[in-house]
Amino acid sequence: MNRKNIMISAAVIVLSAFVPVFVHRSLVLQYLINMMIFAYLALAWNIIGGYAGQLALGNGVYLGIGAYVAAVLYTYEGISPWVGMIVAGMIAAILALLVGGITFRLEGSYFALATVAMLHIIRITFMSNEYILGYRTKGALSFNIKWNGGLMNMQFEERSGYYWLFLGLLVVGILISAGIKNSKMGYYLQAICTNPDASGSLGVNVMGMKLIANCISAFMVAVGGSMYAFYLSVVDPSSVLGYDMSIKILLFAIIGGRETLLGPVFAAFILAPLGNILRGIVGASVAGLAEVIYGLVLMAAIYFMPKGVWPSIARFFRKDARRQ
Repeated sequence: MNRKNIMISAAVIVLSAFVPVFVHRSLVLQYLINMMIFAYLALAWNIIGGYAGQLALGNGVYLGIGAYVAAVLYTYEGISPWVGMIVAGMIAAILALLVGGITFRLEGSYFALATVAMLHIIRITFMSNEYILGYRTKGALSFNIKWNGGLMNMQFEERSGYYWLFLGLLVVGILISAGIKNSKMGYYLQAICTNPDASGSLGVNVMGMKLIANCISAFMVAVGGSMYAFYLSVVDPSSVLGYDMSIKILLFAIIGGRETLLGPVFAAFILAPLGNILRGIVGASVAGLAEVIYGLVLMAAIYFMPKGVWPSIARFFRKDARRQ
């Protein structure tokens, strides 16, 4: 990013921090929080799915790991979620290292299939067993997080507290993503995504770069999952370990623009509240109509803008600038 873009981004972040001062409606803040959560998760997925070009279909599993690990450590061991989310991130990174170490050596779509299989195995494990490693996780029932309140417990009485918390998380996610994209690692990943065989012949450690990208992505998703659990104050296995969550995260990144920095953020900010808005407008008239319209919007975006919404917008403004 050049100096102009950095200055614009800094101004947007500063102005965004003042939103809760002027916006007091809880529903509006809830929409904004959801947008920032999914923007961050899409950025995290984009590191492995966009920069490295590895289609991860079940990366939402790390969201569930982050949610459960932080919630269990907090409930039974009294460990702050600020520490618990780091532990969860490390566990997710180790799991990503194991999965990647096995599947990245194979040709074809084995990595994508492995992430789906891992998601189903862990989801079934948590939903079928009331106790995991000696801790009561309540199986298929929701795991409620005890309320104590306070910043150290990542619990706030007002939604504005969660707004600032997730705004900070999103900023960190953008900085990490930008740092990787503009670093030597980012250039290596771009080369690997384009032609892994040619990259390897030129001395790029293809396997190592993929593993690092997968571990960073898993760590970030797990951290986001931990914070998401404390925002909701409950961990629902059918939600955090559901296949729908994984698909939603990767769709935001793909529709926004894989390999771009701001594409996943832009798509999440547009599409995350769209489903709720459609359900509010047409949901009461015909059952399932909101989901059908939402699906058609996603299909149209992919069909007409296969490289993503953000690259298409950037291309339009470049053409417009040349006409003037």
